[in-house]
Amino acid sequence: MNITVRPVHDTEWDAAARAYTAALPHDPISGHELRKRDEEQRAWGYVAGVMVAVDAGGEVVGSASYFQDPGAYHPQRFTLEFAVVPQAQGQGAGAALWNALDLCLCKAGAQSVRVLAREDHPVAPGFLTRRGFVGDKRYFTSSLNVTTFDDAPYKALDDRLALLGVRILSLADLREARVPDLSRRLHALMSDVRGDVPRAEPATPLSFRVFEEAVLGDPGLLPDAYLVAGHGDTLIGQTVLFRSGASPDLLTGLTGVSRDWRGKGVATALKVAAIRAARTLGAALIRTDNASDNAPMLAVNDRLGFVRDPASVSFMLRY
Repeated sequence: MNITVRPVHDTEWDAAARAYTAALPHDPISGHELRKRDEEQRAWGYVAGVMVAVDAGGEVVGSASYFQDPGAYHPQRFTLEFAVVPQAQGQGAGAALWNALDLCLCKAGAQSVRVLAREDHPVAPGFLTRRGFVGDKRYFTSSLNVTTFDDAPYKALDDRLALLGVRILSLADLREARVPDLSRRLHALMSDVRGDVPRAEPATPLSFRVFEEAVLGDPGLLPDAYLVAGHGDTLIGQTVLFRSGASPDLLTGLTGVSRDWRGKGVATALKVAAIRAARTLGAALIRTDNASDNAPMLAVNDRLGFVRDPASVSFMLRY
């Protein structure tokens, strides 16, 4: 193929997002979401960019983003999202994209870069391995059919937690109640529960600005499905559902519980409440992803009936 690789044009955000979503439908993104993330990265002072691969007819057949993870920040470590539409794979578009990205990363002084690839993908693992990437950490994407989920077996759990004084409220409920310093308290809760979540790179503190803009300001955030567990005035756990503009499926953000409350069923109750919220919102499917060594959360999802896709592997290239 005759491929040109260049930075995305202002008129191409939707096309770049469609190319990515076509190749990776389990990880959908809209043009608005892609552009917002890129703009936020730059506003936070991070290095980021979005490239597109365009064929001779002017069609975007691939897209790639490089950026720095605010929750695992290092000035020389990058995350890469990289995809070519299925009909153009194996014809040189991916190689052209990578060559351009490699130059950008070298200029940015990259020490390393990570990218996820499904282990059953016909092209991606070999493509990355040939370019020096090494796979290490594995993740599972799982999905649950909301329409067939039976929540009756979990009513006893709800009652038991209620006797302990635990209640689950949505962001919409908390806003309606005008809870003081709500955003700060939610930020503190997320900062507390995310520290023990297994990840490919060490966690770093998530600033309040990033939390406010990237989480509370996410256009796909669903206030009725951002759920927190509370005990008295203390917030002890959370789970969050988002909806991308590129898919009707709901996507799970961070689910976590404070250390003192783990092992008591709070995470399960939060997930069940999220499934009920998804049903009320008319969603048919919830997607989530977890590191393969996050045994407690994987066990919760398995009990609830989430069905795992083939694993995705985090591939890393050191410069």
